[in-house]
Amino acid sequence: MAEPLRFDRNARYGAALVGTLFATYLCVSTDFSAFVQAANYAGTLGTDQPLVDLFEYLLMLGLFVVSFSIAPTTAGRRLGAVTLAAVVLLLWAAVGIERGVGNIVDPIEFWTFVTGQGFIALVVGLGGWLIVRERHPLAFIVLLFAVVPPIVSRMIVDASWTSGSYVLVLEGVVIALGIGGAWLAAFIDRWARTRSSAS
Repeated sequence: MAEPLRFDRNARYGAALVGTLFATYLCVSTDFSAFVQAANYAGTLGTDQPLVDLFEYLLMLGLFVVSFSIAPTTAGRRLGAVTLAAVVLLLWAAVGIERGVGNIVDPIEFWTFVTGQGFIALVVGLGGWLIVRERHPLAFIVLLFAVVPPIVSRMIVDASWTSGSYVLVLEGVVIALGIGGAWLAAFIDRWARTRSSAS
């Protein structure tokens, strides 16, 4: 008779990893502008699907919260990662909606930068993962990778690439930086802890 499946530490780690990756992918690939338009102009646009847009946003938020909540770490770290995800994503939506109706305008470059999907995806996905994985504080320097997607997206827009190319390149950049940043943080964590124990 086969042993019953157990949701042990390894299973929780695997589920949290898959959930975080999928949520980060949704964060960078979901049409955030459609959600903002649906929130501001529901029922007035021919292509409007407010329920679908709201579902996508809540699914993304829910995946981050659940993934960080089941991670095999201390309750404090799980709470920290969940708080990061909830605060950043809710502020992202709020600022986007307010910008959509013209209540937040200047400085345009700053708000475009900090509300970029690639920036938000890395701050939440990579930042939350570093918290639940209990990385050394020095390892959080990899969050500087989050400034790269807005720069790349600006370059693509200035070069007048097609929307399909824009999405594919931005997704590739975020995925590469997210996975690369997680591994680099692991190496920095190991180096920093080894150095601390040696001294």
